[in-house]
Amino acid sequence: MRILLFGPYPQPGGGVTGGVMAVVHALARSLARRPGVQVAVAAAYPGEEERVEQDGDITIYRLAIPRLPRTRGHRRIRRKLVDAAHDFRPTIVHAHGAGYYAAAALDGFWPVILTMHGVIHEEARRSQPRGLKDRLAWQYDARMEARVLQRARYVIAISPYIRQIFSHHPHLQWFDIPNPVDDPFFEIQRRAEAGRLFTPARIIPRKGIDALLRAFAAIVADFPQATLRIAGESDSMPDYAAECRRIAAEADVGHRVHFLGNLNRDALLEEYSRAAGVVLPARQETAPVAIEEALAAGCPVIATRVGGVPWMVSHGENGLLTPPDDIDALAAALARLLTGGEETAAWSENARASAAPYRLAAVTDATLDAYQRVLAGG
Repeated sequence: MRILLFGPYPQPGGGVTGGVMAVVHALARSLARRPGVQVAVAAAYPGEEERVEQDGDITIYRLAIPRLPRTRGHRRIRRKLVDAAHDFRPTIVHAHGAGYYAAAALDGFWPVILTMHGVIHEEARRSQPRGLKDRLAWQYDARMEARVLQRARYVIAISPYIRQIFSHHPHLQWFDIPNPVDDPFFEIQRRAEAGRLFTPARIIPRKGIDALLRAFAAIVADFPQATLRIAGESDSMPDYAAECRRIAAEADVGHRVHFLGNLNRDALLEEYSRAAGVVLPARQETAPVAIEEALAAGCPVIATRVGGVPWMVSHGENGLLTPPDDIDALAAALARLLTGGEETAAWSENARASAAPYRLAAVTDATLDAYQRVLAGG
């Protein structure tokens, strides 16, 4: 079987940035280890020099996103993705997301399966766009999501939330397969440090970092050891990132809040191993890979009750759930976690057990089964 994945893939020597890239990277390497399977990935990057290279047994098509207006640029990159598919001659194309990767996969004549990683129209509603250009980009992406789902037939739901929110597309045939977590996260030896909170998230409004900083400021006086470590890029919305730093400074907690930027694999594993807990206060999520990784590492999770998160975090069992943008509730949850004791020890133990469905081998088996069912006509 020749499998072509459309989705983001790490640069040589670079780290994994974002949950979708983590999924594509882990799945491609796992599939390539299976007998009788050949794998390629077609990945697009702004300004990237185009080339075809090998990452072990995986063929990587690195494609440049043209510096053109959004509509024209997306048409161009879709053609490049189709050309990559013609070169590789796949048995099946597996596209990730509902953007140009999915649209390009559906432009061809090969069997296609999509993984829905987000809900763009919901993200657009909560995006806090920075002017007309930003609003138009979100509207364009939301329309593309709708068109992709009208054209698609076979779709992977990474959470029951995905099925629920797209239930108005009765023609879709769904496969329930969670995102995978690579094996090293399950092998982490916990060395949790009292008061150490970790938030692996981009610094964008949807992730609720501003709310987290206000909640953290409300509890630090009672927990002298408390620190907050935030790992994620801050370049895409620099004004919001600056606002978050201002909130920390004005609350006099800047010395306890560490903005780490994107972390490589080793640094990320180290953060999970030392965290007393992971906090993800998002305003919209589907099935965050960061929550899966935290649970695999045995980290209790505090998260907001949004999107697919309640299917991942069981309140009072492997962590706590709070309403989005409820500063008081989030502060109370942080205090409960930092108090520690038998309760949080039980959460840690339950976290690892609840992560079993995310093991890479199991997800790969389910994905290959889905491919076979697509090739057989469903």
